Amino acid sequence: MSEHYIARVTTKGQVTVPLELRKSLNIKEGDYILFEKKGSRVEIRKMIPFNDFEEFARPIRERFQKEGITPRDVEEAINWARRGVK
Repeated sequence: MSEHYIARVTTKGQVTVPLELRKSLNIKEGDYILFEKKGSRVEIRKMIPFNDFEEFARPIRERFQKEGITPRDVEEAINWARRGVK
């Protein structure tokens, strides 16, 4: 079941995340949130602190494993991209 929250955009383009949503997502002052555009919709989520690299990298690692992307594939892609940069 989806939950709906309403917030108004200020003249500076700022939005206050509703209290109930901040509590349920454990969003605190200083946290970062990610806005991801999906067609005409926007999904927001709390960012994982960058000091927890393992937790940050887990979804990437899982996607690579699912799609069969190897470390060698990544290295080749990086090298290919660097060759295009002058």
